[in-house]
Amino acid sequence: MSKRVKLLSTAMSAAILTCAATYADDTTEILNGQVNLGADIQVTAETSVAQASSAMMTAIGMANALTVDVTSPHDVDNTQTFSGSVAGRATTDAQIIDGAAITTSTMFGNSAVVIVDNGMDVTSQQNALDGSSVRSTAELAVSDYAMTSVTTAGASANAWESTAYAGDANLDLRQDSGAEVTADAYALAPTGGLGWSSTTVAAANGNSAMVTGYDAASQVVDVDQTNRGNVTGLVRVNAGGGGEMTNATASANGNNVRIENQEAYAHLQGQQTNDGVVLADAEIIVGNFDVDVMTTASEGVGNSAILSNIGSNSYMGLDQTNNANVTARANFDGDAGGVSFLSSTAFGNAATSYICSECPVTATGEMNQVNNATISSVVTGQMATGGMITGTATAIGNSSTYQTVNPRY
Repeated sequence: MSKRVKLLSTAMSAAILTCAATYADDTTEILNGQVNLGADIQVTAETSVAQASSAMMTAIGMANALTVDVTSPHDVDNTQTFSGSVAGRATTDAQIIDGAAITTSTMFGNSAVVIVDNGMDVTSQQNALDGSSVRSTAELAVSDYAMTSVTTAGASANAWESTAYAGDANLDLRQDSGAEVTADAYALAPTGGLGWSSTTVAAANGNSAMVTGYDAASQVVDVDQTNRGNVTGLVRVNAGGGGEMTNATASANGNNVRIENQEAYAHLQGQQTNDGVVLADAEIIVGNFDVDVMTTASEGVGNSAILSNIGSNSYMGLDQTNNANVTARANFDGDAGGVSFLSSTAFGNAATSYICSECPVTATGEMNQVNNATISSVVTGQMATGGMITGTATAIGNSSTYQTVNPRY
């Protein structure tokens, strides 16, 4: 599946805007204005089965959605405003799943996915008003076993995702959220087991922006993200027996911006302000888990910025201010078994810039980070007997990192 198709599949319920050329110049204008006040978006996808070879349940909900996929230069002007509630749940309830059980719930207040060839200029304003809520729940419940399972819940008040091919992209992105955002993911088999492998993930964001460039497309991004709502990512795994590989991962971000680019200049500037409490909480409770490997991980960040540019110079300059508590927790409780890895990481502000270690390039930056809140990281673990248990808890108020990476990995 191509990168373009993968991006479009994440927004398949959105309206698609594809405009013909105006012939006034080489650029087609797309003007999108969406307002959904007092929204009541409810999505349920559930199944109950005694035995099946496989099961797949997917729930997708959005108050406002924009999708653009064009192969010529375009300018995009986007404004989206939402208040009210977006709530969705995907559930798989079974006795036996002989193959894969895939359960996915994805909920957005405002969502925009833009894919453009040969250049774009973008202005986007996304607003999730105070008192709004976005909640996503994914649950797998088995009484006997599921041989493999992936259970994922994702929720964002405001989400932007753009991809540029072979043309310069200039983006002015504004995101403001006062919404409460919650993502919950559960894998429940208290009287059964989780087969060969089990992955359970919850990811919650107040504001999220993902920008990608390919084929020598430069990316210049000016971002302004403000979050006031509480953001929670929660994972619970409870099983009589674990999978040979069992993973539970919870993440929560007040504000999150990420650029991934190749063979052209990448530039990120602007500001991020978080005033909402952030919690990432992951837990595995399991009976006997033989020689299995259990991994429990959580990451909570007030403001997060990542820039990765392979093959050209980059610049990252942001003002990050975190004014609310951030907590990350990871807990494991098992009987006799194999190996348990635990990690918990919490940041008030985190910024990372990666460049190629084998290219004649330079990473420059100017970061200002202020943290005014409690940053807490907790790891707890216990088991009756086993091969090994190890845990790492990390809490950092402000973190700024510039790093080279091998382009082959």
